[in-house]
Amino acid sequence: MKDKIATRSVPTGEIELRESEAWLLGRAEDGIYLILEVLNVSRVANSMGSVALAHRALADALSFAQSRMVFGRPLIEQPLMRRQFEDRVHQLRAAAKLAWKALELLNEVWQEKPPYSGRYHLFRLVAHLSKYWTAELAVQTAKWAMEVHGGLGTLHEYRAERWLREAMILAIWEGPSHRQMLDGLEVMERKKAHLLLFECLSAHVSASARQQMEARIERHLGLPREEKEAGADTIFSELAAFTADALLQSQTLK
Repeated sequence: MKDKIATRSVPTGEIELRESEAWLLGRAEDGIYLILEVLNVSRVANSMGSVALAHRALADALSFAQSRMVFGRPLIEQPLMRRQFEDRVHQLRAAAKLAWKALELLNEVWQEKPPYSGRYHLFRLVAHLSKYWTAELAVQTAKWAMEVHGGLGTLHEYRAERWLREAMILAIWEGPSHRQMLDGLEVMERKKAHLLLFECLSAHVSASARQQMEARIERHLGLPREEKEAGADTIFSELAAFTADALLQSQTLK
């Protein structure tokens, strides 16, 4: 068994299968599609878990800030701290909308088989964006929540240190962040999934904002391959934030 920084309730070990028998279930050529479909499902689950962890870390930080007295008043009433809480709540709501959109699309397409529809490729792109963006949110929110607690946040008697440890895995398993970026580039380049995404978001963003973002994506996809992959983090981060904010705006409009 392996000792780990977190997810300690999930046993991790190595298994060797020596002189084992195996039976082929289905066609061999379908195997890669089944593996990818499983990963896509688990990436949606990872997104939901990331949002939940960020929510829990934020809730613990709020509880602490409401009771912690600083210069004669609760920490939450200090101007900088209050503004930071407001920013974090906004980010959490946007990330939750992005994760939920991935789930909604999964519910539509999960029974599809190759050749996949355009809607499936849209789901793929949103799942990559969601997995990447929500995992990053979880880490940053957990780190900030520990800072709210100050030095007490590093102690086991407070949960802040646990949420930071647990958040570390969210950006790694089910494909680390760079895998989401590269696979996201692939589905945009080969399947034009970004055009379907912009169409989906068109009712919730201005025409000029959509055109600018679309132009940014097209310019990036037109770069030489090495340059395109090297700069994937910036463009993918921008697209994830754009999508999450647009989806949050759709909720606000309703």
